[in-house]
Amino acid sequence: MKKPVLIVASVFAGALLLKSCGEPYSGAKETVDEFMEEIMEGEGRDAIKYVHPTYRDELAKNLKLPVQFTELRPSELLACAFSTMGENIDDVDIKDARMLSKSTAKVIVSVKDREGLEKLFSFIVVKEGKKWYIAKIEKYTPPISE
Repeated sequence: MKKPVLIVASVFAGALLLKSCGEPYSGAKETVDEFMEEIMEGEGRDAIKYVHPTYRDELAKNLKLPVQFTELRPSELLACAFSTMGENIDDVDIKDARMLSKSTAKVIVSVKDREGLEKLFSFIVVKEGKKWYIAKIEKYTPPISE
């Protein structure tokens, strides 16, 4: 009777050990990956869930849209913009990720369009509670080393 309990306890301990040895930024990478997947599928309403509320408000404030869209709430405007962004994306690849602090990570993403042009973006992702949110997206220029 003690043997099955010992086996279950060993399996559970092993799973905890593997989880603790994983990359601390894996949740940040997953958030960026899922965000880009929603963009590519034209699912702006789902993509917006991965964006931190303060950054979402900043992005929505900077949108320049025709008058017919002004009846929409800012988050709905942003969802519309996200929905159309993926039309020209052919491939997305996470190039690098690293922790900047205990609850902040930087994820570098390569985005190729349908013409094969590659652009690099830097995603700053913050952790609040157990969830990661995109807090900033910028064009990325690799450092030049001599």
